[in-house]
Amino acid sequence: MENNNNINNVTFVTAYFKTYESDYDETKSFEKRLELFMKIVELNINICLFISPEYKDAIDLISNKHQNVIVIEVLSIDDLEFTKIGKQNPNALNPPARRSYIKDLPNYMFLMNSKIEFIKKTINANPFNNNYFCWFDFSLPYVFKNMESSLTILKKYSESEFISEPFIAIPGCWNKCSNVEVLKDSIYWRFCGGFFIGDKNSLLSFYHVSIGHFEEFLNSTKKLVWEVNYWAWLELMGYISFMWYPGDHNDSIINIPKEIIKNKLI
Repeated sequence: MENNNNINNVTFVTAYFKTYESDYDETKSFEKRLELFMKIVELNINICLFISPEYKDAIDLISNKHQNVIVIEVLSIDDLEFTKIGKQNPNALNPPARRSYIKDLPNYMFLMNSKIEFIKKTINANPFNNNYFCWFDFSLPYVFKNMESSLTILKKYSESEFISEPFIAIPGCWNKCSNVEVLKDSIYWRFCGGFFIGDKNSLLSFYHVSIGHFEEFLNSTKKLVWEVNYWAWLELMGYISFMWYPGDHNDSIINIPKEIIKNKLI
């Protein structure tokens, strides 16, 4: 496939759900987050998203105007597979000891762990007929210090061709976890959580591994934790391996390894 400015080879996936009765931080309201999301929409890259019913009208206005935005499904947190598994194991849903008592509630934890579920649903639908998929948190530009430069890089990724070998490129701050105990009671930044990219088959495998071992994780740790901790556990147990690269909650989060890009647009 020839690459030009009209070709998008990557589907970008995100989600926004009503998780709390009221905003716990007015600086992170839906309206504020929507402004950040629109910076990515305006790149004219392929975007698929999942929303809860409260945001359907607002997102419909965007998707009606921007053909690059498609809502895959409107659903609630209770509809998610990770939530269903969790609620079937109520005695294993103890919260981490060191957490935000306002933010890190069960529904938030279920939603975070469902990122790969949203990817899987998008791959199944594949409205843009792409082979590569990228997760980004809905308000990802919030972490960018060099906004224009980082948005340009995201646009370049959408037009890039990638190696044919299986890969999931995922950024993180810390070394590989070596002890399950440290994953139970405080966040472990082996992975940043807000961004990762991979080929279709590798991401489907990531989903099947994640959903297949979630109950095992809950029952062995008796904890409901952040997705980054669960992914660190999957890696520690040898259930999955990633192409890890150093990144933080800033512009470096999108600095994927250059060796996976075939055409050097960047």
